[in-house]
Amino acid sequence: MGANFVTARPTRRSALAAGAALAVAPALMSRRAQAADRCVVGTWGGDYARLLRENIDDPILKPKGMEVVQAVGDEAPRLAQLVAQKQLPHGALDVACLGATTGYLASDKELLETLDATKVPNLKNVIPFLKSGAFMPNQFVPHIYSVQGLAYNPITVKDPPKSWEDLLDPRWKGKIGALATAGFWVMQGAALALGGSPTAFDKAKEFLLKLNDNGLHLYAQTDDMAPGFKSGEIEVSIIWLARTVMWQNADFPVAGLVPKEGGIAYVSGMVVPKNAPDKEGAYAYMNALLEPAAQQGFAAHMGYLPTVGNADLTGKIAEQLALPADAKLVQPNYPEAAKVQPEMNDWWLKNITRNG
Repeated sequence: MGANFVTARPTRRSALAAGAALAVAPALMSRRAQAADRCVVGTWGGDYARLLRENIDDPILKPKGMEVVQAVGDEAPRLAQLVAQKQLPHGALDVACLGATTGYLASDKELLETLDATKVPNLKNVIPFLKSGAFMPNQFVPHIYSVQGLAYNPITVKDPPKSWEDLLDPRWKGKIGALATAGFWVMQGAALALGGSPTAFDKAKEFLLKLNDNGLHLYAQTDDMAPGFKSGEIEVSIIWLARTVMWQNADFPVAGLVPKEGGIAYVSGMVVPKNAPDKEGAYAYMNALLEPAAQQGFAAHMGYLPTVGNADLTGKIAEQLALPADAKLVQPNYPEAAKVQPEMNDWWLKNITRNG
């Protein structure tokens, strides 16, 4: 057509590159061809992954012809994956499960899709407490949440501590438990209780040093606390109230309460990366996780509170998850938390974990 074409002799490097491109092309075409029927979800494993299958994947999406593929792993590598794949046209995940603080980090790094609410109609049912500007629920969809509380053995403890300051009472010396890996959350709870704000970390540090002197027991895993309660090693602990429900359902005698100063909320949710290969599948998944039946299933089996107002609970689980009408629930200050978390984790490690 008037253009001058020059035919160059292919080099070994160019031949290899062409071969690689041809090898990748069918995979990309296959992934895109399946886009309407497949959703890849980056999630934690264990009970959480199982409950996703039992309450969302199989009962809600499978009948609609959607195949859900779980990419199981830890949260930090999942965020790192989103960052590493940011510049790619298509990443590996359609949906990523993250805690809210990590979700904020992903939002701040401009990794997340701002959802079209017309494609996720169940967003309108998210409870007001879990709405935070453009971040939540428009980029980070809250899936489940629990409240940090004080757990105790009701058989041996007739007058449980009702506030964080009560934990300094000598009668609890050597009888208080906490999770070693939850230091930043414990610090936020102490900050709220002693300083009136989850960012009052100077007050939290002062208190936690005293608490450590009163005999704080740290456990590597949450389930390690149950034997501690049973043996009498501890009588009270700082823990998510969802865990007390799981222990109760396993016939373990434990009760929990929201401290009078208020409780920090832990929110677990899901996000859609900007470069998700299957946006339509991701939208379908985000809507499904907010379905009342899915929310009720997680409440019954994990003890987490529903994030939507139309997932009514009944019977035993309604009684277990009922919070006092005057309970004060506070979400973390996500921008500040994201900024200072490494520093606070370091302080906890040096002053509490290593000196416990």
